[in-house]
Amino acid sequence: MSKIWTIIKREYLTRVKSKGFIIGTILGPIIMSSFVLVPFLIGRYSGPDKYAIVVLDQTVDSSLYERLDALLMPKRSGQPRYELTREALKPGEDMETRRLAFAERMARKEIDGILILPADALNQNELTLYTKNASAVIGRTRFEDALNKAISEIRIALAGLDAERVRELTKDVRLKAVNERGESGRGQIILAFTLLMVIYLTILVYGVTVMRGVTEEKQNRIIEVLLSSVRPFDLLMGKVIGIGLVGLTQYLTWSVFGITLSALSAAPALMMYADQMPKISPWLFVYFVIYYLLGYFLYATLYAMVGAIVSNEDDGQQAQMPITMTFMVSMIVSSLVIENPTGTAATVLSLIPFFGPSLMFLRITLEAAPGWQIALSIGLMVATIIGVVWLAAKIYRVGVLMYGKRPTIPELVRWLRYS
Repeated sequence: MSKIWTIIKREYLTRVKSKGFIIGTILGPIIMSSFVLVPFLIGRYSGPDKYAIVVLDQTVDSSLYERLDALLMPKRSGQPRYELTREALKPGEDMETRRLAFAERMARKEIDGILILPADALNQNELTLYTKNASAVIGRTRFEDALNKAISEIRIALAGLDAERVRELTKDVRLKAVNERGESGRGQIILAFTLLMVIYLTILVYGVTVMRGVTEEKQNRIIEVLLSSVRPFDLLMGKVIGIGLVGLTQYLTWSVFGITLSALSAAPALMMYADQMPKISPWLFVYFVIYYLLGYFLYATLYAMVGAIVSNEDDGQQAQMPITMTFMVSMIVSSLVIENPTGTAATVLSLIPFFGPSLMFLRITLEAAPGWQIALSIGLMVATIIGVVWLAAKIYRVGVLMYGKRPTIPELVRWLRYS
């Protein structure tokens, strides 16, 4: 046991002290948080706080302009402010000449846009807004929605109907899906996918790290020196456990960062996301660690076996594909689980040990897995890990000392028969 601990300590400290681990551990949470912060910051600071729009109005009165101006008033803090200025055409004045005059002001950045309201604007299917940067204003649905709403209200009023009453009768109803605690289903899906991707990426990254470590020791003939003082099984388990602890260290660091980010998200600028984020149960973190460890031990042992079989990293890249594809399939069918997490297909797939780390954990996050299924999933994964470790240990003790071409299936079977 002391020799296993020595190997664990070596594998752990070697990787935790590396620059790659330190940089990755810091950049990882920054990249994850950017998925929330960057869209908000882009929306908040990508454009000016104020848009000056000149409205060349040819309509009989200013009712359309006044209603549009009222609808464009900011509804919440952070929205850009539209400052409209109405310019009516004088009798006999040419519209194009007047527009070109304002276009010169727009070129000098004195104004941001020119909206043309022809005399029959209420009967038009298309109106024109001239702007130096079309995507900056025309692409904003808020301006277009306000213009459509203003025209619709005036059309209703001219038809002799009460615009306010019609608006009340025809207003949209937003469907908000929540669980029994009133939490948003969208937030649960976002949380589930985020945690699922973390498990998926870290299991693959650290599993491949185990394979490369074994391959490098074989190529450099270090493995022969190590096996002179430790058993192959001790070396295998020490390497797998040591690198697994590296992943747990990274998770702990990211958890501290996540708690800090959650505290900062209570700021008024980020409160718009509050109703979409579910309350995270402490048990979810427990299951997160359990399924990470189970998934890691299952796949890392298989990767270590591949590293023992091959003689160089190029062969390892090809030999690892069946393992990588197995885990990738579980990610591909995750959409099926999200669509119907309590269905027969989702239940059966999530109980398959090789799919459990992703699909069963996804069902747990969506609160669709009863306790007995979780216990069965964990039991099946533990049994599979024991079997895989037994299989890998037999192949590992022979394979790490074999060089040359990759062994065939019959040769691997003969390795298993060795005492």
